[in-house]
Amino acid sequence: MVKCCSAIGCASRCLPNSKLKGLTFHVFPTDEKVKRKWVLAMKRLDVNAAGMWEPKKGDVLCSRHFKKTDFDRTTPNIKLKPGVIPSIFDSPSHLQTESSGSVFF
Repeated sequence: MVKCCSAIGCASRCLPNSKLKGLTFHVFPTDEKVKRKWVLAMKRLDVNAAGMWEPKKGDVLCSRHFKKTDFDRTTPNIKLKPGVIPSIFDSPSHLQTESSGSVFF
């Protein structure tokens, strides 16, 4: 099964050629506090539960939602630096709880 980015409006898919295109995918943190910060940053609502969306095991965010400085590129496998929070989202305002105020590259 192909993994899809969990951000609202993002069409990124984890395909065999994704890395060649510079696109990486990152599972949600296991640390509950950091995971909660990721979810809050996404401003994604769960329409079925009338509250914030909760990621399930295997859900991912793509690298488009992180700043270039959020990555550790000192190893062959690009990883997120510990504790970073996604900050780049381009979701329609009617699907968010408030404006994200993110900077886009």
